[in-house]
Amino acid sequence: MFLQKFSFSFYLAFMLKRTTAFAPSMAIRNTRSGVSPSLSAAPEIFQSLESTVQSSDLLVSKVTTEDYGELTKSFFIVLLFGGGLIPAAIAANKSMIGTLSGKRAGGDDDRSKYVMDSGASGPELPGQTLMFASEKIPLVDVIAIIGRIQSYQSIADWRNLPSTERSPNVMWLPRDMFKENIRKAKFLGWPTDPVTGQPIGGIELEKAEKARISKSNPEIGDAALDAVFDTWAWGASIATPDKVEATLALYKNGNSFNIEEFVGAATRGRAVTGLGALTFIVIQVVAYGTLFIAPFLRVFFDIDIGFGQLGECDGVC
Repeated sequence: MFLQKFSFSFYLAFMLKRTTAFAPSMAIRNTRSGVSPSLSAAPEIFQSLESTVQSSDLLVSKVTTEDYGELTKSFFIVLLFGGGLIPAAIAANKSMIGTLSGKRAGGDDDRSKYVMDSGASGPELPGQTLMFASEKIPLVDVIAIIGRIQSYQSIADWRNLPSTERSPNVMWLPRDMFKENIRKAKFLGWPTDPVTGQPIGGIELEKAEKARISKSNPEIGDAALDAVFDTWAWGASIATPDKVEATLALYKNGNSFNIEEFVGAATRGRAVTGLGALTFIVIQVVAYGTLFIAPFLRVFFDIDIGFGQLGECDGVC
């Protein structure tokens, strides 16, 4: 610390002398007082110099050897227990963003067969904003799906699934298998409104689209298939027969289709995904605050945000 003060003072004194030497007007004596202006200004300059040195000492004294020791200890604890946290968190956040933006659905990561636009005409499905869909969902695409579902037993052979090969009582229908089964299924009829009995979307829409969607393996957008699947899977990658049966009973009865109940079920299903994302963000904030942010603020800015100190306890350990 002494060497730091001395070197700084010596440098300013040298610059003062050098400036005086190249400024002849400052060396002319005052005829009235007999005192050189450079000499009269010297006390003020050295007083300013002393104040600057004291300020630099104050800044340096903020971080002590003990503070550096605490920071080093925190660093090694984080490295020991959280070394794999950051890469895993980056991968998880990328997956979460993809899911919320509709670019990725659980259990269906193969984009080679993904249908973005089915070419359907007519209106869009109401309330799809809350479903986190990356593409628009035409109402006709949903009709094409619902018109191929008679009951929960018609969407899959529940006794012949990949999960039942390992355990006969575990009946898990993957999302991608559901999509494949629906596209191959036979169109049973255009669903009707449970109140009016009229075709969903109107008679004109039925005339315009029924022939196209009645064909075998038609173009059906994946966003619509994901919306239907999420009504009972709630963002998961698999579906079970009990949940499919219970959810279908909410919005489909025979050939009638309650579109308001369907939109509500799809929104609730995707809301679970949003709640899970929010919970994951809160966990990350707490983890990063404890491991990184709190030690940094405590050591360098003397700010305690209430996460305690790594490696220490309050006496109850």
